[in-house]
Amino acid sequence: MRRQAFRCHDGSVQAIRVGVVDDHPAIAAALAAATAADAQEPRIELVGTARTPAAGIELVRRTGDDAADVVLCDVQLASGIDGLAVVDAARGHCRVIVLTSFDRASLMRAAFDRGAAGFLDKGVEITDILHAVRTVAAGGSAFSAAALDAARFSPRQPSDREIGVMRELAGGATSDEIGMRLGISARTVESHLRRLFDRYGVVSRTELAVLALREGWITPEAAP
Repeated sequence: MRRQAFRCHDGSVQAIRVGVVDDHPAIAAALAAATAADAQEPRIELVGTARTPAAGIELVRRTGDDAADVVLCDVQLASGIDGLAVVDAARGHCRVIVLTSFDRASLMRAAFDRGAAGFLDKGVEITDILHAVRTVAAGGSAFSAAALDAARFSPRQPSDREIGVMRELAGGATSDEIGMRLGISARTVESHLRRLFDRYGVVSRTELAVLALREGWITPEAAP
């Protein structure tokens, strides 16, 4: 279970235990160096790092002395936007701040909807990250007003199945071909497409593919 307080019985302040999920080790190294030189209270202590979604899930679910209070998580890991699975897994265990270079509005909404406690661009100063960690550890939010507005009004993140359909669609596949590749019927593909058209207000497969590329739900390599 998540720790609820950071003050000991003798009045001293416990360290805030922080984990990092990022496939670039420079982030964890920069955080470790900054926390070592940081004299503010409560003290921040780096307790673990992970470079894959699976390792990230294990990190956020740790218990005991190695458990993190706050985890900084990049959602854009090597295999795609799968850091969101780490945000999902953290519920009831620790609080998560999304730290990413992808500031798309739909990604902010996805992070917010899944229970993230903050959303920061990787370009911010390390002091801003430490401030966000302390704010979130104390029960606050590290979403800016702009990020909250973006989360409120941006397109909802598609499901994994819907992203798969859009990826094949952007590659020029027909409904029959999409169905064969995803192991579903062409009728199910058409149902997915109708729901996506209605949800995002598009009227053609091309518009849907362009939206998916713009929002980062699929990568340009998927397009023909």
